Amino acid sequence: MRILFVVTSYWAFGELTIALQFAKGLTEGNEIMFLAPRNQEKIIKANGFKSVGLYFKLPSINRALLADIASSYSPDFVILSDYLNYSFCDIHYGLKLEDLECFRGKIGAFDLYDIGRKVRTMDTYGFNNKKISFDHERVTFRLLPCPILSPSCNSPAENVYASALDTDYHIQTPEEKQAAKQELGYISKKKLILTTSAVWQDTYKSYDNVLEFVKNSEAAYQQIISALVQDNYVVCVGNNEQRLAGVTYIDSLPPQSFKKYCEAADLFISRNMISTSFANIVMSGVKGVLLQNSRSEGKTVYPYRMYPVGWYHFLEPIIKDNDYMNLFQTGEIFDVEASIELISNALDSKIDTFKLQDYHRQLKELPRGEAILRSL
Repeated sequence: MRILFVVTSYWAFGELTIALQFAKGLTEGNEIMFLAPRNQEKIIKANGFKSVGLYFKLPSINRALLADIASSYSPDFVILSDYLNYSFCDIHYGLKLEDLECFRGKIGAFDLYDIGRKVRTMDTYGFNNKKISFDHERVTFRLLPCPILSPSCNSPAENVYASALDTDYHIQTPEEKQAAKQELGYISKKKLILTTSAVWQDTYKSYDNVLEFVKNSEAAYQQIISALVQDNYVVCVGNNEQRLAGVTYIDSLPPQSFKKYCEAADLFISRNMISTSFANIVMSGVKGVLLQNSRSEGKTVYPYRMYPVGWYHFLEPIIKDNDYMNLFQTGEIFDVEASIELISNALDSKIDTFKLQDYHRQLKELPRGEAILRSL
């Protein structure tokens, strides 16, 4: 089989991670190619795959690249690594769903938000600003990444396939975790808290209500982090304009180095429910805390599950009956004292390995990528 993955998110790597993990299960006897932002080609090639780079704001060139790949490579399957991102990528790359009509193979997509089930409204920055539907005529099969989405979403009869991001998660022993800490130079018995900040989280719209919301949210977040510094190591990876004394800030890390920090971490704090980094680290037995906001007060306090965009109600359908949500704790960003207590209690608690292993079992029972494509 020849498979083309189309990646269109230049500001975040979660979408690429999902596509790469799926592709790694397809390598034997298959030809795989990626069409992706040029800044992601190095990662793709480091994983052993061919890549063609998309040109930012050059739509005619990108459409020509699609046509050339359709003619010269003629893939049996074209897989959009995030249907929603592709739906908006005409802004950055000039590509639309109708441009995929040059391909003769089957077209599918990872549907990270399960929007293919029914039309949904996106609550962005506190406004219900757009209804999103799925083009079932052009995109004929859907892949639902697990964890994040529930394994019970699997429905081959409807060409809907829950797909495990990974099935080889290893739950570290206390001895392995201590060794990982020592390798990074953390030699005391303090706990290590890891958190991240993605570039796209700093590229929000500069509306007055959003600026006020971000200012207040960041102030609350910094209060929570500052309360944890004295008794724990705290490492923040990513762009952080505000820097607290006692916190280790690392602007960026290559994947293997970031993996070492994940292995050493006792707890991971996220403000993005659908983060693939958060999902992978929680599945490896690291305690996780999601900080969200469920309150709505005027225009300057809006609920979010994906900071600072919002999407509190948009993401609600994928939470229902989803065992993944029971594998981490959820706190409220503006309930500072309660969130500090939640994190402190989580640090001192033990992982429910039975619950985690049961979820691992559910993932292992899902069809592998090779079997999914063969069945199509």
